[in-house]
Amino acid sequence: MKTKEHILKAARGVFTRFGFNKSSMADIAFAAKKGRRTIYTHFATKEDVFRAVIDREVKALVKKLEMVCSQDIPPDEKLKTYMFARMGAVRELTVYYDALRQDMIGNLGIIENLREEYDEIEVGLIQGILDEGNIRGVFAVEDTRLVAGAIVMAAKGFELPIFTGRKGYDHRPMIEPLIEILYKGIRKQ
Repeated sequence: MKTKEHILKAARGVFTRFGFNKSSMADIAFAAKKGRRTIYTHFATKEDVFRAVIDREVKALVKKLEMVCSQDIPPDEKLKTYMFARMGAVRELTVYYDALRQDMIGNLGIIENLREEYDEIEVGLIQGILDEGNIRGVFAVEDTRLVAGAIVMAAKGFELPIFTGRKGYDHRPMIEPLIEILYKGIRKQ
């Protein structure tokens, strides 16, 4: 394993255990069994390490969602599968980062900056599903980019209770009605 990847794996464990605010570069160096100088060779700040850890997680999430998008299933079913896969993956990440929940509220600016690129990727993935639906005659969406952006924003609304650690929150029963509302609006009549 390359040194940088090893540092990121160790940092993930440190952030999970202590959260962003209570973690230090010394903690990361200790967990990685490297000197602080080695950590600083690869990352200028703790925020840079955090960004790299999150970026790694987001890339894994995108890979899962791309697999859903590549499935040979009808576009309406693909959109539903996509939403369930997306929210399940977000829940997994958030459960993993349980120690970060409180930090995320305090560092929403950092999180939002990290998400901008991911949001653009996600809009593109959903737009692809909508375009496919238009081509197959399942959907009738005039501006697939605009609708994809709206779907991403709606999905982000499901995330806040997950990030804040709301007990008993289950997004799954809410996805079906959202998808049905979307389908009524975009399904070809």
